[in-house]
Amino acid sequence: MIINGFGAVCTFIVMIIFAVTKFRDGAWIVVVIIPLLIATFISIHQHYKKLAAKLSLEKYKSSIRVNRHRILVLVAGVHRGSLSALAYARSLGSDVTAIHVSIDPVESDKLREKWALYGEGTRLVILNSPYRLLLEPVMDYIQKLLTLRAPNEILTVVVPQFVPSHWWENLLHSQTAMMLRFGLIFKSNLVIIEVPYQV
Repeated sequence: MIINGFGAVCTFIVMIIFAVTKFRDGAWIVVVIIPLLIATFISIHQHYKKLAAKLSLEKYKSSIRVNRHRILVLVAGVHRGSLSALAYARSLGSDVTAIHVSIDPVESDKLREKWALYGEGTRLVILNSPYRLLLEPVMDYIQKLLTLRAPNEILTVVVPQFVPSHWWENLLHSQTAMMLRFGLIFKSNLVIIEVPYQV
């Protein structure tokens, strides 16, 4: 340990001499970058320590019992992908509600008729969006449910997502599922599940 400390002191002295004598020749970069790197590494280390402490089983009590599991399925249209997500949601529990954002009343009426045929009796809630917004009405509805939720109630949002056969085809389609996930990921007592459907 003494040898390591002596080596560190010698290295530090050489670095100071080098920084002073060669400052104008570019040694200033070392003087700036090394402290920045050290500060970055220390903050990363602190992050991992905090994460480990939060995940630790020390002082852990048994998990909270879930008294109610409410499941929402987002439905943009009635098709194989949304029905696959509905089947998955129904396998999680019986309290399932389908959510559709209406930007066109005529299309919403058609969707309601199709849902009556294929929705297997699942409740359908249509959220009107006169300004053609998709995410905001869903986020507001979910926030309202989270505010009114009972103690020990979990809300699961099932998002159907079709997966094209080529990666570049993803660029052609709406990224609503990803945007919704980013909007909801930091809310507590909420689970987000994407149900992929390969096309």
